[in-house]
Amino acid sequence: MATISLHHVNASLEGCRQHGINDLALLARAGINPTAITQNTGRIHTDQVGRLFRLIQQELNDEFMGFTRSRCKFGVFSTLCDLLSHCQVLGEVLRKAIDLYNLLTDDLTISLEISGNSAELSLVLTEPTLDHQHFLAEFLLVIWHRFPSWYIGEAIRLRETHFSHPPPAHRNELRIMFPGPLHFNQSSNRLVFDVGYLQKPLLRTAKEREVFLANYPVDIMTIPGADGSLEAQVERAIVASNTRRLEFLKAEQLADKMGIGKLSLYRGLQKEGTGFQRIKDNIRREVAIELLTQHDRSIDQISEIVGFSEPRSFTRAFRQWTGLSPRQYRTSHLNSNG
Repeated sequence: MATISLHHVNASLEGCRQHGINDLALLARAGINPTAITQNTGRIHTDQVGRLFRLIQQELNDEFMGFTRSRCKFGVFSTLCDLLSHCQVLGEVLRKAIDLYNLLTDDLTISLEISGNSAELSLVLTEPTLDHQHFLAEFLLVIWHRFPSWYIGEAIRLRETHFSHPPPAHRNELRIMFPGPLHFNQSSNRLVFDVGYLQKPLLRTAKEREVFLANYPVDIMTIPGADGSLEAQVERAIVASNTRRLEFLKAEQLADKMGIGKLSLYRGLQKEGTGFQRIKDNIRREVAIELLTQHDRSIDQISEIVGFSEPRSFTRAFRQWTGLSPRQYRTSHLNSNG
């Protein structure tokens, strides 16, 4: 899934608002135009959402993002990953994670139970009323499905996913996030999967863990190896054909490269709620944001790299994407890291 529902974007900001943090500034720094979240039915690219979640955690110094009585300080997950370096199989990873979190916080209890040929990973918030939109509960389930999947190099097939809260208005989104049967009003938030996964070897190197942590939580926004959407295929095809300067094939050329018809491409993307132009804009925006944070290229140079014929067009497009001009975005990033 290359996009996230606006419900989860809006819900993630609630902890910031309760702590008096300027959520509009965080949105802009994440590359999200604040006007885009005034409705609750659209979608935001996973890279933008991942940046926003990380900024919230850093701003609050809380990996639980303001939804618990006490903070889980930013850096706990990174420390956990360091402690996992000597683990051999997934079961060791989960048990070490359980030990660490149950030692560090009273706001969350994690447990792993074996029931027949199923493993059940449970997460219970001590005060769920502080998480009244259930954002943290759902986000923790995402982390502890996607992170283990990433570590073993394959998507863990969920037999069931349990939620302690009633069925929410966004339950269709949860069906995308957690493939398989969903059960609500349960005793805990729980992931149920085949016990055999606990013996799966860990495939990631130290360098891969380093890159994962540098990007966290961007790389858990999608299930590893499971995003077979047409949108994701188009993104990969476009990125694979570019090097120094972004150049986009015409739709019919890209369709031919992918082995499908032009009309099939358009209809497939429309069915997924996106389009060829939106995908190109997403790629341009992400490349531009990365270059703007590096400070070694001028705005004019970045404009050329991302495929604009002149800087004014780039500035206009970037402001539409993020709510800021490229110069304002660069200044905001510099001030927040200076």
